[in-house]
Amino acid sequence: MIKNIKLLLSQPDTRAVALVFMALAITMGAFVTRLVEIKIKFGLSEAELGTALFFIPLGAVTLLPFYSKVIGKFGERQTTAWSICILLLAMIFPWYATDQTWLMASFYLIGLIVGLTDVAMNAEVAEIERQKSKVIMSSCHGFFSIGGMIGAILSSIFIVGSVSLSYQMMIIAFVLIAVLLPLFKHMINAPAHEAKAGGHFEFPTSKVLAFAVIGFCVMMSEGGITDWATIFIKENLKVAGEYAGAGFAGFSLLMAIARFQGDSLHIRFGAKRLVIIGALIAVIGLFLVLLQTPLWAIIGFSLAGLGYSVIVPILFSAAAKQEGVKPSKGIATVASSGYIGMLAGPVLIGFIADSYGLVNGFTFLLGLTVLALLLSFRALR
Repeated sequence: MIKNIKLLLSQPDTRAVALVFMALAITMGAFVTRLVEIKIKFGLSEAELGTALFFIPLGAVTLLPFYSKVIGKFGERQTTAWSICILLLAMIFPWYATDQTWLMASFYLIGLIVGLTDVAMNAEVAEIERQKSKVIMSSCHGFFSIGGMIGAILSSIFIVGSVSLSYQMMIIAFVLIAVLLPLFKHMINAPAHEAKAGGHFEFPTSKVLAFAVIGFCVMMSEGGITDWATIFIKENLKVAGEYAGAGFAGFSLLMAIARFQGDSLHIRFGAKRLVIIGALIAVIGLFLVLLQTPLWAIIGFSLAGLGYSVIVPILFSAAAKQEGVKPSKGIATVASSGYIGMLAGPVLIGFIADSYGLVNGFTFLLGLTVLALLLSFRALR
């Protein structure tokens, strides 16, 4: 793992894009950790806050079909650089909203920029992989996982120092922009003739659609576990509150560690074998969760994080390398379905839990993961 991190940071182009991944995660992690202050300021109930937050993924999904056109016009480097800088500054807006309507509007704007940044930075990674014959997608997603943890820690430090949310986000924005600005020049664009090609709408190929369905299943499962694992362990398995987060902690930790190993494993085993192994590990993990004992549930959620860790990065790389498909279009297709899955997953699990119990919610995720496993045998080479 350390070797892969050093290798990624040793080259200016890969270092630049890896730190963009981390910067996006740091700012989102730092903001989400202090959402309770937004809730208190605007006097929101849990349901009202949830409704407002819904506008972030809604914004991210809205213009995903058009992000490829934006990237084609301005290039991967410029789009990534501008979008991450605008996003870092835009994270200040929710605090200055005057009412709930403007709060939802600011969240929607953030979602739009997050979606563009996500597609652009993944397209940048795909272009580096193609032009430089490197495999770095999984490690970049590992930096994203680590960035979320760093953001949460930074936010805790600001809370201890009694720094307001607005000043916190301003400080983080200016520091990250200062770090990133000298690095943007090292990133690359697709060749000019490829950037201009395919400006009109094209229906995704069957193979890219298969990647999108796999991504939908995996990211819906990730979203469901993220929102419901702790509640399941606390309420269904009657574990004390201070230990209930162990399942999600294990899920996040093993996902982050495995992503830094993912590129080496990708080279060694190939995309198809690695996705199949990952999906199989996730299936075993969710099966252990359904045994409904605290220890097995914690182990099961951790194994699910390990299994899911490399699947989405591999899907992005594979979608970007399909013959006749512009990299940003392939990535946007997979990202679109993934965002929809992550958006719908927690809500759908909530409905299932309300009607049939949370155990059946995780049974549903197990079925989705099995479907992703079966599709992987045919979709990937």
